[in-house]
Amino acid sequence: MSPEEREQAEQMANRFMDLHEDLLFIHKHSLVRNSARVNNIIRYAMVGMAVLMLSMLALVATFTTRMDSITQYMVTMAEDMQGMREDFGLVTERMRSMEQAVTRMDRHVSPMPSMLVSVDGMGGEMHLMRDDLVAVSDSMQRIQDRMVSMGRYLQDMDRKMIDLSGAVGGIGSDVDVMSRPMSILPNN
Repeated sequence: MSPEEREQAEQMANRFMDLHEDLLFIHKHSLVRNSARVNNIIRYAMVGMAVLMLSMLALVATFTTRMDSITQYMVTMAEDMQGMREDFGLVTERMRSMEQAVTRMDRHVSPMPSMLVSVDGMGGEMHLMRDDLVAVSDSMQRIQDRMVSMGRYLQDMDRKMIDLSGAVGGIGSDVDVMSRPMSILPNN
């Protein structure tokens, strides 16, 4: 090999080494840039997951507080229903008592041997019937009061459900607002 050929071969080898070093530099730079992108994507994903977790916690907290108040209204309504059941039982008892008084009056009227005794007996039965009617009136008034109370509780429950619906809608819009930064991430 002549000295000129040798020099050309060395120059080619030097150019090849320079080219190799340039390619290695470009490759390393590309790796660093890709890893920085991946790191950014991971950071954004973590932030998005944290925002989503906070939104879910807020939603659960809202449901829990609203359901507690609705449950309290349901318990109160159940107590009112129990009271109404007891009042209906009293009404039934008074009606039976009135029926028995009418039966006893019938016994007093049917034989009529002594009119005075029968009239006195009827007066006593009428007095018992009047007491039973007053008791029935009181029971009916309590039933009416409980029905009004249940109406108020139903209205309050309706308002709570409307508030709950608004709160859930607000959380949905908050999640939409908080997730907007995620739109800058690549779709891949």
